[in-house]
Amino acid sequence: MPRPTQNSCRQKVKTHMKRLIYLLLFCLPLTAAAQTIAVEAIVMDAQTQEPLPYASIYISNTNATITNAEGGFRIVCEAEDKIRLSFVGYKTKYILATEMTPVVELEPMATTLNEVTVLPIRSLLEKAIEENMKQFKDNRKQKACFFYRQTAFTDSVCYEFMEAFLGGNSALWLRNLALTKGRFAGIQPDSTHYYSFYSNFFITSQIQITPLHNERARKDDRYPLTKYYANHYDITGQWIGDGDDRLLAIHFSPKPTDQVVLEATLYFDANTLLLRKMEGKELNLVVKHKKMRMSEKSHKLMEAFGMEAYDEVFNTEFHFVVNMTEDRGFLEVQSVAIDEEHDLYDKTIVTSSVLFNIGDRKTGRGVRLDMGNNMQEEIARQGYDAKFWEDNEVVLRTPVEEAVMKLFEGHQLFGVFK
Repeated sequence: MPRPTQNSCRQKVKTHMKRLIYLLLFCLPLTAAAQTIAVEAIVMDAQTQEPLPYASIYISNTNATITNAEGGFRIVCEAEDKIRLSFVGYKTKYILATEMTPVVELEPMATTLNEVTVLPIRSLLEKAIEENMKQFKDNRKQKACFFYRQTAFTDSVCYEFMEAFLGGNSALWLRNLALTKGRFAGIQPDSTHYYSFYSNFFITSQIQITPLHNERARKDDRYPLTKYYANHYDITGQWIGDGDDRLLAIHFSPKPTDQVVLEATLYFDANTLLLRKMEGKELNLVVKHKKMRMSEKSHKLMEAFGMEAYDEVFNTEFHFVVNMTEDRGFLEVQSVAIDEEHDLYDKTIVTSSVLFNIGDRKTGRGVRLDMGNNMQEEIARQGYDAKFWEDNEVVLRTPVEEAVMKLFEGHQLFGVFK
């Protein structure tokens, strides 16, 4: 075999270098196209400059989020991604990830008031009930994974922080929730600092608005989307916006009752009459408050301060905002936000939660959650998986939530609360 000369070796090197340069030049655009960036901004009302909580931030079915209670969001995406920002009753915006500004303003749609004689409200509602019930029945078995966050405050102090992943049926309204992953931490009560913890606050996210698919509508049903709605509600309606984004808003005012009932506004797409959003409050809910087990000394201390150490029952109301989506090809719940406030021992206690649909994501097998379940206990049985929670924020925490989470993590309170 002939031995390669110095010139032939140089020629081969030059050829390889040229190929390498061509390869690098060819790969540069691909590297730039695949660049990952983190986009963070606040979504606000263009007129009032107020933040818009729980607005939809969407790139794809596998990459989406919502704004937090202060209108802030963070999403990791590719540089060329186009982000859709939407909020029911506002004009939708599409913005390239690289062109996102720190503040995004959405324009509200115009509202037109209509008298009942002008707006055929009852016939429109009956048609809406028919269309939404069809969606519900056709997709009743559809499931989704949900991210859940819960906090509780008293005297401006956050004493409870919970995050979890839940599975459940998502068409039209939530049901059959199951816990797959969770973490919980709270400040331990003592004889001078008393805190109130909901054991099953998650249940308030399951706001039923229709009979079940296999149930016949009954005259005593207090759901807004049933043919007997007029037995329990007075309704008024108005149009919002115009064109393809036009909405029909119907307000349900409950007739006097001591039963659980909604006072709410439901927003329907004016073209399809499918539900887009509902907001209001659930009335006449009964909360049972049970004192923690305590020593005789603690019992006497509570009595000395005029505090009863026994069960209490009181009525309260839960404020809610529910957003819907069809991004997966059918009508389902996108997000649910709940707020409840009550006074206990001269303290005002505010408990809040937000739940967000993250689609088909798998986070493990679930433990079914019913009315009688204590979610904290179910989380404790699973144990705390610190590694899992290193990168599972999903919905941007508010500054207070972030500070509380880090405080509880720093004191290693997750997984140890009793």
